[in-house]
Amino acid sequence: MSELEILHCLAYAVDCARYWEPPDEEDLIFVRPEVIAALRPITRAVLDSPHTAWWTEPVELLNQHLVEKRNPIYGWSDLPLRIYRTEDGLEQWRAEALDYERRFLEYQIEDPDRHIGGEWWSTPFANGTTETTRARDGIGALGVFLEEDSSSNEARVQPVRTYGAPRIYEITGPRDWANLVDTYPLPVPASRRSVWYDTTGEYRDWFIPDWVSMAADYDAVHLTMMAYLTTPGIAIPLSRNAGATVLAGWDPDATVWLRSNNITVDGDPMG
Repeated sequence: MSELEILHCLAYAVDCARYWEPPDEEDLIFVRPEVIAALRPITRAVLDSPHTAWWTEPVELLNQHLVEKRNPIYGWSDLPLRIYRTEDGLEQWRAEALDYERRFLEYQIEDPDRHIGGEWWSTPFANGTTETTRARDGIGALGVFLEEDSSSNEARVQPVRTYGAPRIYEITGPRDWANLVDTYPLPVPASRRSVWYDTTGEYRDWFIPDWVSMAADYDAVHLTMMAYLTTPGIAIPLSRNAGATVLAGWDPDATVWLRSNNITVDGDPMG
């Protein structure tokens, strides 16, 4: 298989990722022992391919791109695309996350058996947060088609220039994600109670990262392709906090920039 064929197969799985509902029929089929055994040789063949050798590599700082998907309601944003200041947005994100947790705790006190949906992601969807991915030769920016729950087939791609020496936290697997949450914990047991029970089948004291605290030590966080295949959607126990965490809402090879002082857009966007 060519690299494009492999990535298109991966894109199908990425687009079907769901972290707010129970496993569907296909999910249940793929965890059967006999199905796992049948797929294992295929997995080995894919990972032995030269096209996947980079799947364990860290962020490629000299090859980052910002992808904008066309909003089905509002269309395109104004040009030129900009990198916005992140820090103030993260502070607002944490304040809203804590308020959201308080409201869900009140719901739980009023009706302990109530099953209510809500925020399911563990990524910092904050004003000013920028997400970039690398581009592959002959394929283009991965963020164009490796996107969870994709809503648009139209995209504009802007090269991003990095400068200085940004401090990057690399997530290469579940242990790195657990260490990140253990180091910068933000408890969200009430707001994630129902949605993460649906996706993991477990009631736990859930935690997500406190991205404001992390931004004091790191400029960005990168999820390797291999980490994407091994980490999201499962209950990951913590060692320094009495609970667990779920990685949800992060695209393959995506770098999320917690600080904007090391990146700028470079050149004209490509349709």
